[in-house]
Amino acid sequence: MNNNRNILVLNGKIFNKVKLLNLIGNYTNIICADGAANKLIELNIIPNFIIGDMDSIKKKYLKKYDIKILKIYNQNLNDLSKCLLWLKEQKVREIDIIGFDGKRFDHSLGNFSVVMKSISFININIFTGHGKFITCDKKLILKNCKNKHISIFNRSEKIKINSKNLKYELKDFNSTNLHEGTLNYALKNQVFFQSNGKFLIFIAD
Repeated sequence: MNNNRNILVLNGKIFNKVKLLNLIGNYTNIICADGAANKLIELNIIPNFIIGDMDSIKKKYLKKYDIKILKIYNQNLNDLSKCLLWLKEQKVREIDIIGFDGKRFDHSLGNFSVVMKSISFININIFTGHGKFITCDKKLILKNCKNKHISIFNRSEKIKINSKNLKYELKDFNSTNLHEGTLNYALKNQVFFQSNGKFLIFIAD
């Protein structure tokens, strides 16, 4: 599984059917966090795995389709945490995520906290309705991003971040105050990042 392309679908807002079908077709495994499976199955997209405590998935779907069900009842973990920890056990090194936002803000905030913690063991790329989050692991070149807004999120004071072709260049930037790396701007099509560890970048559409 760690050599395949994997996508994780959360129970937030997902793309329209045409865009979703075009995206899903690029992946070997579709993993759903509990109730997110309802949305896909109703669009005739059958996931390979469903992970969670199974309190949201419609029971008729569990019986009708050949889906691997992974029940995790730990109430100290949210669905995203359960999924990412399972992926860690499977030695998956990278995961793309949709359905991250679009519902309750407190859920989105909690999920963001989980992502910031989890990039230490898995590279996470998140596609939202307003842009995408990308994990930078030491070096990254962003293409076709001239005039786009870019934000940087870092959780470790040990990580120093440098950039090239941003309006406000970063030089050994290591603040863990999330607001201090936001609202930057790409001056050229290619933007370069280099660091001594992992951090998260948001590129607005």
